[in-house]
Amino acid sequence: MEETQEQWYNRQAVEQLALHIPFERDTATKAELIEMLRGLVIRHGRAMQPEQFGFEARNELSRLGLWSRIGPEEG
Repeated sequence: MEETQEQWYNRQAVEQLALHIPFERDTATKAELIEMLRGLVIRHGRAMQPEQFGFEARNELSRLGLWSRIGPEEG
């Protein structure tokens, strides 16, 4: 199934945040970025295809406990 433009934008936002967070030095900014990422994943994660994420983003999402929210819920 092909992504819609909105799904692509949401996935790009999640991936970019996940890639940026480990390099952020300011703790307040880092916390804010994590909350933004968490909100995006909670709202849109089930509509995203896990195989479309890169290695680094997947690792960061796993580290933050958000990876299980990406992709359709497994039964």
